[in-house]
Amino acid sequence: MKTKLILIFIIVLAFFLRFYKLDSNPPGLYWDEAVLGYDAYSILKTGRDHHGTILPLFFESFGDWKLPVYHYLLVPSIAVFGLNEFAVRFPSAFFGSLTIFIFFLLINKLTKNQFLSLTCAFLLAISPWHTQFSRGGFESNPGLFFLILGVYLFIIGLGKMRILLFSFSFLFFIFSMYSYHAYRIFTPLIMASLIIIYYVEIKKNLIKVALTAFIAFILCLPLTIFTISNNGKARAISQTIFDKQAYEKKRIEYDLSSKRPLRFLSKYWSKSIYYTYLTTNVYLDHFSPVFLFFKGDQIGRHSLVETGQIFGFEIILLSASLLAFKTLNYKLKFIMLAWLLLSPIPASIVTPTPHANRTLQMSLPLAFFSASGLYYLFTQRFILLKIGLIFIISYSLLTYWHLRFVHYPRVFAADWQDGYRQMVKSIKQYDHQYNKIFITDLNQAPYIYLLFYEKYDPNRYLLEGGSQNSFGKYFFVSRDTNVYNNGRILYVAPFWEQVKGYLITEINDTNGKHIYSLWGINE
Repeated sequence: MKTKLILIFIIVLAFFLRFYKLDSNPPGLYWDEAVLGYDAYSILKTGRDHHGTILPLFFESFGDWKLPVYHYLLVPSIAVFGLNEFAVRFPSAFFGSLTIFIFFLLINKLTKNQFLSLTCAFLLAISPWHTQFSRGGFESNPGLFFLILGVYLFIIGLGKMRILLFSFSFLFFIFSMYSYHAYRIFTPLIMASLIIIYYVEIKKNLIKVALTAFIAFILCLPLTIFTISNNGKARAISQTIFDKQAYEKKRIEYDLSSKRPLRFLSKYWSKSIYYTYLTTNVYLDHFSPVFLFFKGDQIGRHSLVETGQIFGFEIILLSASLLAFKTLNYKLKFIMLAWLLLSPIPASIVTPTPHANRTLQMSLPLAFFSASGLYYLFTQRFILLKIGLIFIISYSLLTYWHLRFVHYPRVFAADWQDGYRQMVKSIKQYDHQYNKIFITDLNQAPYIYLLFYEKYDPNRYLLEGGSQNSFGKYFFVSRDTNVYNNGRILYVAPFWEQVKGYLITEINDTNGKHIYSLWGINE
């Protein structure tokens, strides 16, 4: 009963940290969230995405071709909560919270150690890394839930020799691969690791495992075909580190800057050596103490920036886990070790680096090893050490609370495109007075905010042949467009643009920062 009460407290804490002010913190709605939401809304209303494709398996989005799971999770969320920020972020927060529970079950299944299992769940529940991605519409978060659920059912299935559990296990592995691009690489690696670690058990159940694996292979064929298609490779190519021009530039730089006695090495400069060096560096970036404990991912959507991806006190816990390593469950420690070492691989061939979203899966093994270290320290007889740890953890939680709910929404509003909701609201106050509305297209995405916040009828949008350039009476124009020869229009311009017209109102973000101005032209 005591264990259940503590577990309930941890789950409630996890839900609270992920759902508290979810609609307003992070402030604004990033354009990827907006297009995920509107595509799901369009599916709900028409059975098509906003490009007109019927129940797509791969979503064109902004031309970056997103995977389908999060879109279809959003359909019931939007049906219940409406088209708003909370609905778009609900699946991520919900499955992020459930991940804590499955993590507890997995550790408890393999160790039968309730203290260690509860500690693992607690550290993941408060993890800045995992919490950050649970509070935004990130596809990686449900993907991680499906992955750990697949691992848990796989281990249960081996123990009970039930083909139904194997089937669900492989099904959830597939769901994770269809959730986020990084899991197209990481999930098969984890599956291979499980096969190696559980080779003896699998050999006894070879027919059952082989049958479910074959079915999983068939279900993965569309994803495999998509991955090798031009659309599937487009985003990876746009962000790959294997850039020929960059290679040539570095080769020339090395040749010019190398000095004796090492100058002769320039003769042996090759793509294989350069790319191996590059991928190794990118891989190791994700184990950097600066990234993990001090500054984190410098993209404001991916971390608090002013602190690490995990808490600073976990340096102590991870160090202590080295002392506890021999005492850990044999299979579990190798699952977690493989999980940790394989996690950066999907992020090792693309930029920027280090990238917390592509390596979100690292948060689980780090929580496990930190919990192992904490468990080891608490088994020691040093009372002052235990009191000190409790104080440090409590202080870190209070500091995190301030950074997350007070500091972060003020400082990183721009990273979440804050101001678009206010822009659409201002437009709606005056649009009935104008036949045309011109909006400066600063980032090639304002159209999606008009669709999202107006809850624009998807049927109407498709019938009009709407696009990112125009729909209805909205026109999205570049800065060099002559807006003065188009009759009487309502013009939305960035705050710094000088416009010959009548200033109607200024549009501010949630912190009062001037973002856009609304002008009447040719009045």
